[in-house]
Amino acid sequence: MRKHETRACPRCNSHFECKSGSILLCHCQTILISPEQLEYIAAKYDDCLCHGCLLEMRAEYNSQSHAERIRKIIKRR
Repeated sequence: MRKHETRACPRCNSHFECKSGSILLCHCQTILISPEQLEYIAAKYDDCLCHGCLLEMRAEYNSQSHAERIRKIIKRR
């Protein structure tokens, strides 16, 4: 089993413990992220993000998706 490692978040540069060697123990497993949200995050970052940035990126995706849904409704009218 791989040892846990300290990484710098590519988004905010804070340090966090990555547990990819024991993925079920990793902080990222405690956050519900849809496949669409994961795709959105992966398009911007190639590496693991800290807990706070994962939450912020999920919220960013949700707010953009909400705004897009509203624009589509307005266009239909």
